[in-house]
Amino acid sequence: MKLIKKINFMEEKKYVIGLNVAGLLLIFPFSMLFAKLTQLIFRADHYDFSGLDLAYLLIFTFILVVIHEYIHGFFFKFFGKGKAKVKFGFKNGMAYATSPGTFYNRKDFLVIGLAPFVLISLLLTLLAMLGLLSSTLYMPLASIHAAGCVGDFYIALLLLGQTDDILVEDTEVGMNFYQKEEPSQE
Repeated sequence: MKLIKKINFMEEKKYVIGLNVAGLLLIFPFSMLFAKLTQLIFRADHYDFSGLDLAYLLIFTFILVVIHEYIHGFFFKFFGKGKAKVKFGFKNGMAYATSPGTFYNRKDFLVIGLAPFVLISLLLTLLAMLGLLSSTLYMPLASIHAAGCVGDFYIALLLLGQTDDILVEDTEVGMNFYQKEEPSQE
């Protein structure tokens, strides 16, 4: 295999700063999206947000971060076919799940990367539709979670720019992309 790209999210400041700034900026479009969904689900155009709601928002945001990383971990294990060892951590303001030394194909890594966004967004929307999550919590919680997926979106963009025949190695600090070597014709 030939190494074609090496990414160090944890130690290269350009990634740390860039992803944090992008995450803050993504709050706005996601807030508009989930505000519109809130209007459709609750038929509400205003939010009565109390101090207690703020406390709930902080608690639920923390819980969602944990669930988000466990979803990554589940899919690391699933696509690692029993060989993947998953580690969890927090560094440079980022929670993470990693499966160092495990190789994944492009399609599987896209699923690993985007599964938390899709599953948690659907779960929050379903809970709101069932009346189990208030409008005052749904919109900010869904928006904060979606914006917090900025690193996952960035990885998906990088993967979409690669050919199907690459392998992705997850590392403790980021990831490496490898081109599979063609067998020699001798």
